[in-house]
Amino acid sequence: MNAVPQLVSAPIDLKDPSVYGHLTHETLRFGDVDSNGHINNVAFLVLFENARVSYFVQHLKFMRARGLSSVVAHLDIDFRRQMFYPGTVRAGARLIEVRRSSFVLGQAIFDQDGHCAAAGHAVIVAYDPASGRGQPIPDEVRRDLVRIAGSPTGVSTS
Repeated sequence: MNAVPQLVSAPIDLKDPSVYGHLTHETLRFGDVDSNGHINNVAFLVLFENARVSYFVQHLKFMRARGLSSVVAHLDIDFRRQMFYPGTVRAGARLIEVRRSSFVLGQAIFDQDGHCAAAGHAVIVAYDPASGRGQPIPDEVRRDLVRIAGSPTGVSTS
């Protein structure tokens, strides 16, 4: 029986845009400006979500095709720079770690000058909608996730 590889990767500098093979381009909205005149921290969550969902649709769609559902279990964000309206940003997402029943996406937002405005992680848990509980990631899915996470830019090369 072939053991399923467990990804143990070297630390990835999430503040470096070159580690993201997947970046979305986002327009900052006037409605995201707070009383201090900069983009509110809640808007960062939306930008992360947009990148995360886009990443799933483009690079992890095989999971849903194999009947695997997932939910976000944990988010963390380090705010590094202020952002101001008007403007555009790039939001990156990439797979960085695969566990038995979850995986971790690294994410970052880059301002118009390419500086990292925020970086963080999303822990995604494999989920069984019928029971409402987490479940182990099937071996064949985990193999594919490990392959993607181990690529230099966190996207599928096949």
